[in-house]
Amino acid sequence: MLEFSARSYVEISYQFGLVLAALRKPEPAVHDLSKSFEKLLGEANRLSLFVTRDALGEMLMEITKTHPGSVKITGEGDDRVVHYTNTGLDPDRTCHHIEAIYATMKAELGTILCKAIPREKAKFCDPKWLTTGPIFAKFPDAVDEFQKAGRCFAYGENTACVFHLMRVADFCFRKVAESLNISYDARNWHGIAKAITKQMEQKYQTKTDDWKQKEPFYAEILTDIQAISIGHRNPVLHELEKKYEERDADYMLTIIKSLAKHLAVNL
Repeated sequence: MLEFSARSYVEISYQFGLVLAALRKPEPAVHDLSKSFEKLLGEANRLSLFVTRDALGEMLMEITKTHPGSVKITGEGDDRVVHYTNTGLDPDRTCHHIEAIYATMKAELGTILCKAIPREKAKFCDPKWLTTGPIFAKFPDAVDEFQKAGRCFAYGENTACVFHLMRVADFCFRKVAESLNISYDARNWHGIAKAITKQMEQKYQTKTDDWKQKEPFYAEILTDIQAISIGHRNPVLHELEKKYEERDADYMLTIIKSLAKHLAVNL
């Protein structure tokens, strides 16, 4: 999947404008045209506008044949460098080429479907999101799934976001089961809740000092299990008609992130 900002589209249109403006001057500026041609090739390649890119390349190659020494291209792909001189070049002919290529670019852009990500959700598409802090330090494997959930949230795929978050929750509760020295059943989390409840219901005098110290931590885990499994986990996995709204996904992102951080810091 291509990822680029709206600025990329503005930039490539702007460069076409610069080229046309420069060519219509009595003496086109060599340096400005070289840089603009170079940027046009790079942007067209980066946006996968391959027809536009190839048309630009063919135009420059034609110029080199009809006006030897006017254009020299070195490098490949994004590393292409265009060396341009206006020796004997016909600005009107080149303008005609550029206008035709600009029309090609507009047609090619019309075949690409673009969806904008709201500014407030852009952070969820940042590959660095959650790569600093206790969650990544303690559970780096879980961050990849978190990021998938974040991208789904940014794209408006709220049910998919919750699904990925349930995978993170499974990972977290597996760690809790290990800390309790009990077996883990991925089908539900009742075994963990039962083990915690059993310890908490014991008389205070019979509880070990170790458990007394850890009980607040496990009490919070018990609350998370009850909230997530009853309200979210089972429906998203077993009920096809269940759909999640943005507020649900946003809530789950917050609660699962808090759960993972709680484990990373205290487990």
